[in-house]
Amino acid sequence: MSRCLTEQMLMLLQAGDGSAEERAHLRACPRCAARHRALEDDLGVIADALRAGPPPGAVHPRLRWRAVGALAATVALAVGGTWMWRAAQVPPPGGGGDVSAQVEDLAGTLFASSEATAAGDQWAADEAAAFDEDDELALLFEGP
Repeated sequence: MSRCLTEQMLMLLQAGDGSAEERAHLRACPRCAARHRALEDDLGVIADALRAGPPPGAVHPRLRWRAVGALAATVALAVGGTWMWRAAQVPPPGGGGDVSAQVEDLAGTLFASSEATAAGDQWAADEAAAFDEDDELALLFEGP
């Protein structure tokens, strides 16, 4: 007696695939033929159910309201988070008041050595030369 066909082989035969030897076995073996007919019946029931669509009353309108509620909660969280983030931002140093005064301080710091040399003040020129770039950056970020 030959071995019976596997479920995968039966499905391939149902789809029109399979070898001639497997088709011959299906015709000769009553057990495999019965399993093949059961598979055909099951596939027919599945196809009918898929063609029919969902039964009436299966649509849940409450799910639509749940989606609206979830969307509203998400929007509320996003707006609240943005509001809190903006409220937590630190104002610019010095209150952001007079910009021209800040520009003058910056210009004085950056060009102190050239002005002191031009004025002939050797002590101020030496003092300005003692600043390196790190000191200038510290003045920029820390203020006077």
